[in-house]
Amino acid sequence: MSESYWRFCYLGADGEEVCHDLYAELEPEVDDVLKGQLKELGGLAEVVGRVTDSALQVRLVEVLDEAAARLNLGLPEGFVVRRAFAKNEQFFGVPGVVGMTHVDAFNTLRAEGYGVKTVWEWTSPAEENTVTDQSPTGGSFNLPPTVVNIWVRTLPPEPDIPDETEFLLE
Repeated sequence: MSESYWRFCYLGADGEEVCHDLYAELEPEVDDVLKGQLKELGGLAEVVGRVTDSALQVRLVEVLDEAAARLNLGLPEGFVVRRAFAKNEQFFGVPGVVGMTHVDAFNTLRAEGYGVKTVWEWTSPAEENTVTDQSPTGGSFNLPPTVVNIWVRTLPPEPDIPDETEFLLE
């Protein structure tokens, strides 16, 4: 990762918002406990960027997002951890991911700053691990960090097979 997926922001002395990558050197007015928490989050962000297994990367991004959300709840007023967006990028709406594999769709949406919720379905005629639908739809004007639901074809669950015979008493 050349830039962290999350940024730490607060109001500077001049009233302007100051943002840093999670693993950047922070201003002296940020206390040491908070610096340590941000450093841990930044370390996790760097690990996510180094992982080559895309399925593992998906799981680590989920862990990173949960950790950032938890950290946000405990920050002092005026401080926030939020998703980073590339500067000077034009917005084209929610990426369309129908037809992609689950991992590719997840990574595409996360790279654009969207949250992702996977809904597993087994009634679709599509190939296994293929995204069959999404909401909001591709091209919708929903800004990140909107959660995008994706429906993914999977195998049906295994039927319950009782381990022991049950006798019904009358």
